[in-house]
Amino acid sequence: MQCKVLMGKLGLSTLGSLLPRRRHPGGRLSNAIRVFFAKMIVKDMQPHCTIDRGAEIMEGCVLGPYTVIGPRCSIGTGTVFHGNSIMAPDVHIYTTGHAYEVENHRFRGFTPTKPVTIGEHVWLGYGCIILPGVTIGDHTIIGAGSVVTKDIPSGVMAAGNPCVVKKVIDQEIYQEKQAFQPE
Repeated sequence: MQCKVLMGKLGLSTLGSLLPRRRHPGGRLSNAIRVFFAKMIVKDMQPHCTIDRGAEIMEGCVLGPYTVIGPRCSIGTGTVFHGNSIMAPDVHIYTTGHAYEVENHRFRGFTPTKPVTIGEHVWLGYGCIILPGVTIGDHTIIGAGSVVTKDIPSGVMAAGNPCVVKKVIDQEIYQEKQAFQPE
């Protein structure tokens, strides 16, 4: 199993990075090759996914139908995309951090993995950073350059560092999803 994952990562990082982008001539074939390598890495990949050049995908991810991974994006271990979502270039999703021992000022490896969940119909703007354990609700837009440190509800536009809700863009979805939130 590890050999298969390693082959997928090598193929995606070498050949996948050399092939043309999906909008250029030969882009459809290039995407098919990148998807082939990505399937060796991910836990599950639904049909009609697009992976652009330079993408880095870690093992255990789930890519729902019509998920678009933009150029030079990085997706951490165990990230779940529910589908119909778009990542602009240079989006980074982290699922682990650095463990630091304050008393001795020493790096002690990595923190436990906290998977990130991306809902349906989500648009992640250019250069977003999403930190471990975050859930982004359905029908949500995250503005360019945002640093998402906590959960973002459904039906909103959020931006900033730290990322906060700027406005509700779909009142019906926002209210429907908020009604099911536990207190």
